[in-house]
Amino acid sequence: MSEKLNRLLLGISLVLLLAGLIVLMSASAIIGEQDYGDVYYFIKRQLLQGVLGGVILVWLASKIDYHIWKKLSFFLLAINILLLLMCFLPTFHPPGTPTSRGLKIGPIILQPAEFLKISLIAFISGLLSNYPPAKRRKITSRPFIIFFCAIGLVGIIIFKQPATGTLLVLAISTLAIYFSAGLTALQFLFICLSGLMALALVIIKSPYRYERITSFLSPQKDPLGKGYHIIQSLIGIGSGGIFGVGFGRSVQRFNYLPESHTDAIFSIIAEEFGFIGSTVVITLFLIFLVTGLKIAKNAEDSFGRFLAIGLTCSITTQAFINIAAMCKLLPITGIPLPFFSYGSSSLITTLISVGILSRIAKRS
Repeated sequence: MSEKLNRLLLGISLVLLLAGLIVLMSASAIIGEQDYGDVYYFIKRQLLQGVLGGVILVWLASKIDYHIWKKLSFFLLAINILLLLMCFLPTFHPPGTPTSRGLKIGPIILQPAEFLKISLIAFISGLLSNYPPAKRRKITSRPFIIFFCAIGLVGIIIFKQPATGTLLVLAISTLAIYFSAGLTALQFLFICLSGLMALALVIIKSPYRYERITSFLSPQKDPLGKGYHIIQSLIGIGSGGIFGVGFGRSVQRFNYLPESHTDAIFSIIAEEFGFIGSTVVITLFLIFLVTGLKIAKNAEDSFGRFLAIGLTCSITTQAFINIAAMCKLLPITGIPLPFFSYGSSSLITTLISVGILSRIAKRS
């Protein structure tokens, strides 16, 4: 059973990765030609930096004992937080980036927030696995206080970047871990109230976030401004119809749709491959979700179970939030579509997560 789940996990991941490269080849061609004089600029970089490095890391992560992530989790999280703070120093800003999300160290450019999807999840999984269920269920218990403080610290830093979408993915993933560990109704209520208070404070301090919500509700009120992105996304999705306009024939990629090769790539999928192609992509992510949760169920210990739940929810939650935002079911959050969007940090993090899940499956 464990070997079957492992093969299914790797097979689904490979299909998603290959499909992502095919879609990216079309979605990035125009911007690659305009900005770099090479229609294959982005796909070559994705292959070299993301796929090649990611596949090597998948292999390594699937070979080493996954308990090493528990032993190193505090150290990895501390390093990750340090890298997040370095993003605010102008010295380390990548050229041409208006926000504090990216980090440039020599020739290396990365987004440290992406790696929280491994370091924070490993830390929370290790923390909860160290305590029996009875001690995890008290609102004044040590594991709950540490859990709450860790999420709060990371949340403050990410809000400052800002990377609200990434924080949402982390919050859902870590909550899923705690739910599986026995989160009580009182603890859940406390987290929700704290989150709502923090959200209200952030909206008051950052009016642009309120404008993003209003543009989501009524994008037609500012079709060339705040509502432009979502309107163009819906045009792309609607233009695809049932079967799509065909590979490489997207109109929206001709500078109509912002971030067509990164955050908005699902609109290109829907335009070129239609409702059928979009449904296939969503189905693949659903299969990935079910497979990851089955691996968690069969894990040999609580740490493996928590880690598998967190990593699986991180990848699939990110995918469904991205897709929902492009379909105007959620406000646009600016998070990439796993396996598809251009960006080496996101792809490498996703592939390492697949490697860890593979190792957990082998040890089931």
